[in-house]
Amino acid sequence: MGAAPQVRIARLRPGLTGPVRWWRRAALHPVTVMGSLPSNGPPRLGLKAVTIRFAIQDLAQTLPLALLDRRPFTPSRLPIHPEHHYRAQLFLLPLFGWAEWLLMGGAGYAVLRLSGERADISRVLDVIGLGMLIPMPPLWLADGALIAADRFDLPELGFVNVPVQLWETTLFAIGLHTALDVPWRRAVPAGLAVSAVYVLGASRYVR
Repeated sequence: MGAAPQVRIARLRPGLTGPVRWWRRAALHPVTVMGSLPSNGPPRLGLKAVTIRFAIQDLAQTLPLALLDRRPFTPSRLPIHPEHHYRAQLFLLPLFGWAEWLLMGGAGYAVLRLSGERADISRVLDVIGLGMLIPMPPLWLADGALIAADRFDLPELGFVNVPVQLWETTLFAIGLHTALDVPWRRAVPAGLAVSAVYVLGASRYVR
């Protein structure tokens, strides 16, 4: 019998048909997509997913804010003058994304190991990378609309970011349960820990 088909993030091709079709399948059938993640090897898919997420976030959110000379809606912990924040974030955001991905993977792996699961850190990182990417297209569109309307501020951002974060957390739990065969009673706390690490980092440094 042949091996189960593995999920691949849609390759770029003329037009948007491929990426849109992939995202629709991932959004509507996350169990199927997570279940077809690679079972061995380095976490290439997770790395690709998190790189795409933060590269597009830079283009859809940070770049317009930098070009418009906007200031952060709340102060950041970065030692940067507010008027230069988004210009700096344009270069720092991918680095932040990779660092958070690794920290989130470490947190999820630690929770699973402490609960008695024999987890593979590479598979955890694949799940997290995919979970961080799938919910983003609606957020990118919402951010673009808020920037265009000059409403990229609180409380508006809370109305769009909170549901996306809950979606991400759900995907982390689904992925750990499906791809790593972790029981729900352990996958859910691990997913919550992973999400908490991201929220803590993003709330301090990303605007």
